[in-house]
Amino acid sequence: MATPDQVREALTQKLSGLQSEGGGTSLEVLEVKVSSVFPELLLKIQVSVSGQLWEVSLDYQGHEASLVSGDLSEESLDYLGFLVRTHLFEWWHTKDTERFSARMGKRLN
Repeated sequence: MATPDQVREALTQKLSGLQSEGGGTSLEVLEVKVSSVFPELLLKIQVSVSGQLWEVSLDYQGHEASLVSGDLSEESLDYLGFLVRTHLFEWWHTKDTERFSARMGKRLN
């Protein structure tokens, strides 16, 4: 079973950095918490997009969290990276209109 430090390192490598060739969006993993009792994964990610800097919290439970509860396969990490990017995309486009999305992030600048 992967340790929280191993999960943090793997997700940092998978997610951090520029997200497109245009250079407009970058991510930095700030914090990763993995529960050893109940499948839960908490992520804090710094998002830099369009000159704005945000801190976004993502909370995964159940199936998504269980992706890091065993061995960290490349396939599981790729899938989790895809989920995180998708949720951040949805958050960005709904943060001004949906209360739930608005609570997930705070603007840093």
